Amino acid sequence: MIATSAYSQKEIAWFDTGIKVMYGGSGLVNNAIVDHPDLNYELAFGNSYAIGGKFGVNRGYNGLAVEVLYSQSGQTLENLASELVPESKWKSVDLYLLFRNAKNLGFFEIGPKVGFLQGFERTDANGQLTEFDNYASRYISGVLSFGVNVLGTDGAFSGQIGLRFEYGFTDLNGEDVGTTEPFPFEPNLYANGYEKSIPVYAGLVFELNWGLGYYGIAQCGARAKFFNM
Repeated sequence: MIATSAYSQKEIAWFDTGIKVMYGGSGLVNNAIVDHPDLNYELAFGNSYAIGGKFGVNRGYNGLAVEVLYSQSGQTLENLASELVPESKWKSVDLYLLFRNAKNLGFFEIGPKVGFLQGFERTDANGQLTEFDNYASRYISGVLSFGVNVLGTDGAFSGQIGLRFEYGFTDLNGEDVGTTEPFPFEPNLYANGYEKSIPVYAGLVFELNWGLGYYGIAQCGARAKFFNM
C-alpha cells in the first residue's frame, strides 16, 4: 500500500502489476488409480512450473488480482506389474481471477482459475510419450494461496513468496475417452467403471510487484484523477 498522507486520506483505488512464478508438484487425482492394486502415485516436487504476469486493482488492503500464466504440469505413476511407466504431461495457459488481501506484510488469495489446454502427452502401449488429442479444451480449478512479504514495504516495489494450492473441478479427459481407450495407458484401469482425472497443484508461488499509481482526489472538491507513483 502506498504510504503517503494524501493517498491514505483521498484514495479511491490503487493499481499494481507484477511478475508471477510458480514451482511445485502437480498430478491427476483419479479414483481408478487409487484403487488399482498395481498402480501407485509417484509424488514429485518440481514436475510443474508456471510463469506469467498479474494486474491488480486494490482499495485499502483488499483487491482483485488478474493473472495470466503459461504452465507445464505432469504426473508419473509406478506400475508394480509391468516395466511400463504410465506418465502424463500437459501444457496450458491459465487465467486467474483472485480476491486478494494484503496486510501486516502478508497476503491471502482465493478464487477460480480457468486453464486452456495447449497440448497433452501420455504414455502409449509401447511406453513412449506421444501426443494425445482426446483431452478437455479447458478446465476450472479452485485456488488458495498465502504468503509473506520479503521485499519492499511502501507499495512502489515489493516481493512476496508463499504457497499455492489448486484443485480442479473438471475432468481433463475428453468426453468419450472412457469408452475409447484407457487414460493414462493401463489395460485394466477402468475395469470397474470410468473415473475422472482431476488436475491438482501444490507448491511455491513467487511474485514481484510494481505500483503503477492510484486514482484519487488530491484536495477537497477536486476532480478525481490518476496519480503516478
